[in-house]
Amino acid sequence: MTQGLSIMAKSSSGIRRGILSRKYTILSNLVITNNSQSFDWFIRPPVRAVYKIHIFNYTNVEDYETGKAKKLKVEDTGPYIYRETLTRVNQVFHPNGSVSFQEKRSFQWEGGSPDDEIIVVPNVPLLAALSIMKDRSYFIRRGFSIFLSAHGIKAFVSVPARGFLWGYEDNIFTLSQSTFSQAIVPLQEKIPFDKFGVLAHKNGISGDTITINTGADDMSKFGMIQLINGKNKSKQFWNDDKCDRIHGTQGFMFPPGTFDHPNATIDVYSLDMCRTLSLRSHGSGTSFGIPSLTFKPPTDIFTLSPSSENYCYCPESSSGSEVTRQCPPAGLVNSSACSFNLPFLASFPHFYTGDKILREKIDGLNPQAELHESSVELHPRLGVLIGGHSRMQMNIQAQEAPSIPHLHPIEDGQILPLIWLDVGIDNIPESMLTIFKHAYFTAAAAEMSIQYGSIVGIFLPLCTLFYIIRKQRIERRAALKRNASEMSQIKLLDAIKIANI
Repeated sequence: MTQGLSIMAKSSSGIRRGILSRKYTILSNLVITNNSQSFDWFIRPPVRAVYKIHIFNYTNVEDYETGKAKKLKVEDTGPYIYRETLTRVNQVFHPNGSVSFQEKRSFQWEGGSPDDEIIVVPNVPLLAALSIMKDRSYFIRRGFSIFLSAHGIKAFVSVPARGFLWGYEDNIFTLSQSTFSQAIVPLQEKIPFDKFGVLAHKNGISGDTITINTGADDMSKFGMIQLINGKNKSKQFWNDDKCDRIHGTQGFMFPPGTFDHPNATIDVYSLDMCRTLSLRSHGSGTSFGIPSLTFKPPTDIFTLSPSSENYCYCPESSSGSEVTRQCPPAGLVNSSACSFNLPFLASFPHFYTGDKILREKIDGLNPQAELHESSVELHPRLGVLIGGHSRMQMNIQAQEAPSIPHLHPIEDGQILPLIWLDVGIDNIPESMLTIFKHAYFTAAAAEMSIQYGSIVGIFLPLCTLFYIIRKQRIERRAALKRNASEMSQIKLLDAIKIANI
């Protein structure tokens, strides 16, 4: 019996070793090494993300400015569909199994709404300048007000959709980049593009150098960001060790063991928000005919309060000698610290899951889970992104500056939606798709054969064990019968002898 159980234990251990060996053999092909196929895919990703960009067109500005309308009204226009081309340049491999690089992006319009159509949107450079001017002296504010009046600058502008996204001529922005006019038309940081556009910073080579783990030395850290610009903490955006810590991947690949169990949580570090976003397992799905693992952000991920574990993502605010944190309304995260100090806030589209007050102040918003929530679909064996939708909205906060009336009638503190993006994958090249399918279906078949082969290996010893036990029982019964028969014969002979006597 003991021998049979020992055989069973060895067979079960063999199953685990066989499956794990197969799994890590597959994953080892993802390791980023120089001159490997994985390196080519990493440097020039064959999967090109599609950006479906929606712009909020303000349709009643004239009535609002004259007092005929009490609330602004927006129309969700688009989508304006762009295809991203991404390459990773200036790559440097390090002895500790990491690689550093910069990202270079370009975008090509592919369809949807024509991006030369005219839309009416908030004057973002003006709102950005006002957010800084409120803390300047009266004389500087007065000079800025004269400048605005002389150039006829208003709170809303009419521009082509393409210009609003990628860059258009703007007097405030142009002058703010001049050293001579910084005192009159200030922005807190020198912005590295020639024309203002809400997505202009995404075009071209990023100023950030990212260092990630290649998996060469430790697959448990595969894809994890180690450093940004040589540091493992952000530039003290939040003035808190926990929230300033850089932790997570870029969102397209994850280390093994972090994604393949029912209660898994995966971490993505967002450069646009300067924070880690944790996504939770939401069962399974299918993407491009491959079973996938579904992950979604919690609905309260942008709900911050003193009792929240993410309270440190609320920016600090000084009042005299006292320093406190100022949290935005539920559903918003302040991203100004990593957006050139422009007063931007991020949210889900249409303020989905946000405080209802955000929607009550503007007509035309209609949040829907199926249209506005984010999700990620991962390959269940490789942990690479094979589907899903990243949906985020960019907003700006209007901040009043004394003696500058150009914000009127927009209320001080009003949150104005600008655009929202639906970034996803609508196509995977056949060569890569074949590999993904092979990694799932062929590996699954191999594991099944290992399991079934081992089951046979367990079943045969069990049968042998049961046969031996049964045979021993039969032999014991036969022996008992023989003994009983022999005793009966002896008793019979004794009885005959007694009778003869």
